[in-house]
Amino acid sequence: MARTLGYHVVKSGYGLWLPGDERGHWSDAWDEQIGYVEPHVLHAGDAVRQRMAAERMKHPPVRLDAMMLLWVSQTIARCCEESPWRIAAASIEPTHTHLLITYSGTDIDRTTKWLADQTTKAVHQHTRHVGPIWAKGKWCSFVYDAAYWNHIVDYIERHNIRRGVGARPYAWVTPMRMPDV
Repeated sequence: MARTLGYHVVKSGYGLWLPGDERGHWSDAWDEQIGYVEPHVLHAGDAVRQRMAAERMKHPPVRLDAMMLLWVSQTIARCCEESPWRIAAASIEPTHTHLLITYSGTDIDRTTKWLADQTTKAVHQHTRHVGPIWAKGKWCSFVYDAAYWNHIVDYIERHNIRRGVGARPYAWVTPMRMPDV
């Protein structure tokens, strides 16, 4: 069995990628330089499902503003200091966050829930925002292959470059590329 190198976790802001979205499921992600980064197509767009999901929302959609982005970043930095895992690449955007987390033996579901809880508490404590920050659940890809790991690093760094903040804007990221075998 292949050894787990880490996890590519994507967490969306509350109400920003509803079931039935015309973009389809997360796994429809397409990158011009890499191609499909996860080729499973689970759900196509469905306007009825999207409308129904929007009607069930109890709060308005969340787009992280500059202060919220700052507190999410600072909280993730603190969480890294308290944890056995490292983050090899990260992009914190107004609509969603990408993290490439190294394998450490800790449960990834608990880890991502803890990160979401901690960042939500920080945003509530330091800004005027009330209500949820993140959508339920997450998209998580287990990474077993060095080449795939390196593609994810490139993919996340391109997110940051497109936002104009440089490939590695966070001091708490421990940049890691895997040697191709």
